[in-house]
Amino acid sequence: MELKNIILILFMVCFGTVVSAQKYISTKNTEVSKVLGESTFTSSKTFYENIKEAPDFTILAKILKNDRLRKTLEGQEMVTIFALADESFMNLSKKTRDSVLGNNKLVSSIVNYLAIPGRLDSNSLKTAVEKNGGKAYLTTVEGQKLAIREEAGQLVLVDEHNNTARIIAPDFYHKNGFFHIVDGVIFPPSE
Repeated sequence: MELKNIILILFMVCFGTVVSAQKYISTKNTEVSKVLGESTFTSSKTFYENIKEAPDFTILAKILKNDRLRKTLEGQEMVTIFALADESFMNLSKKTRDSVLGNNKLVSSIVNYLAIPGRLDSNSLKTAVEKNGGKAYLTTVEGQKLAIREEAGQLVLVDEHNNTARIIAPDFYHKNGFFHIVDGVIFPPSE
């Protein structure tokens, strides 16, 4: 009888220790920061909060002042965004750039086309490309297909018109996902 009591007491002590220890496990998320040039991007800020003061994203920050567009991105539980640096727009001819930036509907469509539900870091993207024979298709927040492939060790987004945008700086965190910086503008289907 004494052995049963000792085992029962040991079980209760061990079980009680495990249960009480779990309430002390930290639920606080660690902030992750990454620097690019003069800008520091952190996981505690939204995508817009990260880029609005960054000198390399003045055009995209201006576009995202549109509350509806910004809320579409921020409303996603998890989202991966391919961020258009100012360089992306400067790579377009002046006529094309003026035409694109002068069309709010097109600009909104482009930004939504570059947003993918879920958290996809560069490793996940490379794995998807490898598993699919060199080209993978991602589904955007609006349900469109966005192609991605690897060229010379670098991930490249491709639209249906074969326009490309290279991922020039990957794996930056924002409050609800990742963003990757691209060097070109690609267009959604039928734009």
